[in-house]
Order: sequence, then C-alpha cells, then structure tokens
Amino acid sequence: MVLEGFYLNVDGDIYAVKGVLHPLDKVIAIPVYTKSTEGKYHRIRSLRESIKYLEKNKPKYLEKLDFTGQITPVVPLSDVKRIYNPLEFYEVSTEPARDAIAFKKMIESSIDIEVGVSGSILLRLDSFDSDIDLVVYGLEAGQKLYKFLRELRFKEIIKPVRSPDWIIETRSDSTIPPERWLELESRKLLTGIFRDRLYTMKIVPLPSEYWETTSQKVRDVGRSTLTCKIVGSRYSITTPNLYNVEILETLYGETEASRVSYIMSMRSRFSELADVGDKVEVEGRLEEVRIGREITFRIFIGNDERDRLLPLEKI
Repeated sequence: MVLEGFYLNVDGDIYAVKGVLHPLDKVIAIPVYTKSTEGKYHRIRSLRESIKYLEKNKPKYLEKLDFTGQITPVVPLSDVKRIYNPLEFYEVSTEPARDAIAFKKMIESSIDIEVGVSGSILLRLDSFDSDIDLVVYGLEAGQKLYKFLRELRFKEIIKPVRSPDWIIETRSDSTIPPERWLELESRKLLTGIFRDRLYTMKIVPLPSEYWETTSQKVRDVGRSTLTCKIVGSRYSITTPNLYNVEILETLYGETEASRVSYIMSMRSRFSELADVGDKVEVEGRLEEVRIGREITFRIFIGNDERDRLLPLEKI
C-alpha cells in the first residue's frame, strides 16, 4: 500500500504519490525530480510542469479515469524500480535530516504516534536549507498530532511562517497573491518553523477512512464561484482534504452549483484553511459524483491556477 507521502523511482525519475485511492496495479503519482543524462536532478515545482513533462516523455501515464473524471497521471506498478517509504527513514547525515529526526522523535515520544519523514530528506536530495516534510497516517493519529502542535505553538517551540520566499517559490501556479498565501499559511499549525527551519506536515487518511471509491463516476459540469458556510470540517486538516458546506450564494456557474455539498482538494495547500462556522469563497471545478444511483455535487480545487478557497468571516 502506497499513500501520499511515499515516492517512487521510475526510470531514474522520482515521482510523488498523490492521494489515497489508486487504480488496480497502478499508482497516481507525478514526477517531482527528473534525472538528466549527466545524472543530475531537476526539481519540478508545479503541477503544470509535471503534466507537461509527462505529455512529452511519458504520455502513456496520462489516463482519463472515471473515478477522478479527468486526465490523471498514473504509473504502472510494473514500472516502479523503488518505493521510498517515509515510515522507513532512519539515516541522519545532514543538518536538515537531523532537525527532521529531532522533530519526529519529539512528537513520537510525547504522544505515541508514528511520524514519517518525507520530501527531499527522505530521498537524500536535501541541501543545507531544505524544508522538513513530515507525514502522519490515520485520523486518530492526525488529531493527536494537531492537538500537540497547538501546544508547541503556544510554547513557541514552533512558530508561524513569516518569510514570503517559500510562498513565492511554491505558489507560482496560483493567481492568489503571495502576500495572501503568506497570511493563510501563517495561521496554520501544519506549516511553520522549527529550529529556524521551515516545516510542513501532512495528515493522510487511511483507505478505510477515505470518502472516495474507485466505483464512483465523476463528471465535469463547469467552473463555479460560490460563497459557502462551512458545516463540517473533519477532513479539513488532512491531505486530501474535504469541507462540508452550505451554499450561501452562487456568484458564477451552472444551476447545479446550488446543490454542492462539499469542497475537495488533493493538495495540502488547501488544508487547514477554514473551520465550522466560517464563511468562505471558493472557485473551482464543479463536478457531479455518481455512486450507483446516488448523485452529489462538489467543487474540486487544486488543478487550475485560478482555484481558490478563501476564508471571509465567521458566521
């Protein structure tokens, strides 16, 4: 079983596993490091660049899946040369790795959960200023983690993000201004500073806790912009993430937009942005989700640079 936070070696390139749900004998994953003929790695920073790379070099990896309703990057398991498991990282040889292990051990010894080390540190591609990327699997462990992070923030052992450099580097594929992203990220507990080093964390639901199924059929209805009230936020801190909503106003979109019951994203940047009672504005892809005879509508965000989820006020 491979989940968000795992990586794959495919013909020397490194792919990041995305999400929880995968087709039979395949894995949804995107290239994040590509290897040149000289043996050097190029870091891919945006989803758009990842898709362009696949279109040029691995077009067979791009498939239209019924359960995603869109062209999706999928890697056959038979093409995978190596799996990098974040729960199997123990080596400490660089300063970022030492900081990551210290953070991991602090959490594990305090609240008795298992924490994985992901990102460039897991891949042994980190440099002196690399971020710490940690991952926790399962809702129960995630809730324990989130509560503990609140305590660490109160004690100032971890601190909010203040520098725009990381935002500028990682949000070039979004039309939301960097200063707005910085404001949003500085509120988060899953993003912050530990030992003067940026950290990001993902809480990934287990397959048994996940709300989607490969038997569902998703249909693109069009783009929509809505204002909503958050009425459920159990999965707001996870990746993938989900917000249950009550529609307040349709600003743009098809008539089906009034039937939207939740907002969903596969991307961690949209986690931890709103809680129950918050009023938000969302723009994204309006989708019909059909499971058997049951039909629901949702807004999917994260694959288009115009997508956004912005808190407005508390209701």
